[in-house]
Amino acid sequence: MKIFSTGFCFFIFLIFSFNSLYAQLDLLKKASTTANKLINSDKKISNGLTEALKISVQKSCLEASLEGGFLENEKIKITFPKEIIKVKKACKKLGINKIVVNFEEKLNKTAEKVSQQAADIILEAVYDLQFTDALKILDGDDDSATEYLRRNSYDNLYQSFYPKTKNEIEKTDVDKLFGVIIKKYNRIPLVKKVDFDLLDYITIKTIDGIFLLIAEKEKDIRNNPNARVTDLLKDLFK
Repeated sequence: MKIFSTGFCFFIFLIFSFNSLYAQLDLLKKASTTANKLINSDKKISNGLTEALKISVQKSCLEASLEGGFLENEKIKITFPKEIIKVKKACKKLGINKIVVNFEEKLNKTAEKVSQQAADIILEAVYDLQFTDALKILDGDDDSATEYLRRNSYDNLYQSFYPKTKNEIEKTDVDKLFGVIIKKYNRIPLVKKVDFDLLDYITIKTIDGIFLLIAEKEKDIRNNPNARVTDLLKDLFK
């Protein structure tokens, strides 16, 4: 009777052990399924944000590269550098305002030319992005993805844009006009000589202008169903 009791208890123990093990395995299975869903969901969001930026970049660079893309858009139009606005004011007094107007037109023309090559440069940065907190970006402001791109790639974009800008400056002769303006200003008695990095200025203004357009396109995708031109965008921003 004692042997039977011991065997029975052992049998009961095995049942409980197997049940406990099964419950743990079931729990692990559920946890694994949940984790896979979260991973797939995060990947889906990252892919969607990449798609939104890709479309925004392509449309923005095309818009910026059109004739008057910068010059006729007051939001991104490049004006005479504020850092040396005294030079512009002096030019009016010197009667050479036409040169200044021509200079500003060429500033924007240069930016438009650079924008023709900008899409590939920025898209490379988009594809290199790692959305470390995709859900937070998705639920963030209307330009959260654009700002994330700016924060994580601006320095590299600047380095890529710089030689393109230099090349276009040489074609539009904007630097020669600027040289005339600065030379005339520096000849004014008692004024402090001006030395300004025009190449840096146009590079930064071109990038900033394109980013402003990208932010507008991202906002449109988030808020306008008609702007969601792919199934991925329609599913993500529904």
